[in-house]
Amino acid sequence: MDITGAIFDFDGTLFDSMHVWKGYKDNFFNYLGIELTEEDKEAFKGLFLQETFLLAIERFNLKYSYEELLSMLFEYIKARYLTETEPKNDIIEFLEKLKAKGVKMGIATATGEPALIAVLEKYGMLHYFSAIYSTYTVGASKTEPKVYDVVLREIGTEKETTWVFEDALYAAKTAKANGYNVVGIFDKSEPNQDELKELVDKYIHNYKELEL
Repeated sequence: MDITGAIFDFDGTLFDSMHVWKGYKDNFFNYLGIELTEEDKEAFKGLFLQETFLLAIERFNLKYSYEELLSMLFEYIKARYLTETEPKNDIIEFLEKLKAKGVKMGIATATGEPALIAVLEKYGMLHYFSAIYSTYTVGASKTEPKVYDVVLREIGTEKETTWVFEDALYAAKTAKANGYNVVGIFDKSEPNQDELKELVDKYIHNYKELEL
């Protein structure tokens, strides 16, 4: 495995945390004191987060701006991360091996940076990563390669020897289509495991399976 740089997704890749996002819209609105009706749920179905919050502001006459709701959501997510999540099996040992090899590491995620930083600090993992960027910070979802490219530029490695680690098929497709080597990591939240396995350069259930 010719590797000088590693770009990790967070949820489902570094941490067992995808359950936090299951039904998160309903849970977050409940947290705000809003109980969604079936009609509300249907109205929000299929919307991206920004679209959901903008509609909610209008629908429920909320006093918060989109930016304030986003900040509140990530505070809510951070609290759940700190009490309900833990690192994936053997990931810390794998990060140690990468560090010993001199591999530069970063994180490209769809979760706000403060929530990630808090839980990484809890588990003593923050020092491994020299760049942490969210899709919200860079202004593009993982249907585009921008968040990977920003992290790549920050860690300063060559794309040809930089590997992206992803559990989600759609994100792995983006990275692969834009010239990155991709490791697919199994997480039960991704239903299309066969397609992920076919797409990526390496597919693993556990980080012990990777030879550096």
